[in-house]
Amino acid sequence: MNFKLLNNTGNNINLLILFFILCCFAVFISPAFLDFDNIQNIIRTVMVLGIIAFGMTMVMILGEIDLSVGSIAAFSCAFGGLFVDSNSSFIVIILTLLAGSFCGFLNGIGVTIIKVPSLIMTLGTMAIIRNVGYIMTKGQAAYPTKLEVYMASAKGYVGIFPIPVIIFIVLSIICAIFIRFSTIGKSFYVVGSNPVASILSGISNNASKIIAFTVCGLCCSIAGLIQSARLGQIDPHMGIGWELTVIAIAVLGGASLYGGKGSIEGTIIATLIIGVINNLLNLLGMSNHSQEVVIAIIIVSMVLIHNFRKKQSS
Repeated sequence: MNFKLLNNTGNNINLLILFFILCCFAVFISPAFLDFDNIQNIIRTVMVLGIIAFGMTMVMILGEIDLSVGSIAAFSCAFGGLFVDSNSSFIVIILTLLAGSFCGFLNGIGVTIIKVPSLIMTLGTMAIIRNVGYIMTKGQAAYPTKLEVYMASAKGYVGIFPIPVIIFIVLSIICAIFIRFSTIGKSFYVVGSNPVASILSGISNNASKIIAFTVCGLCCSIAGLIQSARLGQIDPHMGIGWELTVIAIAVLGGASLYGGKGSIEGTIIATLIIGVINNLLNLLGMSNHSQEVVIAIIIVSMVLIHNFRKKQSS
């Protein structure tokens, strides 16, 4: 475990250096990068994906993957949106969070109890959950603008700090403490590194995976809630394509597609790096398609680097 922490620290230092270089390059390309409104836009946009990446990191540490994150975000908000007429932010928020957690729980059950590979399981739930959301809402958006607390989750401030940033920071601290210091969190690394050894050590692989998928679903619902409040509408079409960027953040942050590696600290830095890259591409006038190409290249590159290091160490 200490070796993993040391390895994560080295990776995080490299990420910080990369982040600094990218920021310097962005300023050189466009001085507008440092505009307060631009920086605020980067933070508000990328925090949503970063929150989901916390859950994805946990899932990937276990050697699994979740392709349904965007659909869960949309479905959970759509489910909560059915109760917008109650005029109760508390009811809508709680139902949104419960819906996301339940979707994640179902993914965990499918992977562990039914023994469906996570790639196939979440690919299936990605389609099922999103289309159930369409059916529930008849494809129509709901408007939570009268729900003050709901709207404050994206547009409110505590002093000079936007509430989404505070939510991101609080969640990052909770997730980091959970993974690093809790018995369950530390078991993720053991299960991801060597599932057989973890069973012999008395660890329940199934329980660890169900918890991770459930937490991932919860993170999706929180992110969806913030995004819906930010846009002023609960849209069942929300979150399409998020999974690619979220996986890129987790992988860039040090999570391995093969399991056993990853850290919340690395995910935080990677979130900022992806935010800077996307913003830089926007400043250069590049299309969303170009941004997706860059994100895909990052994922493939990190996997190739991991494979190269694995061969070197062996």
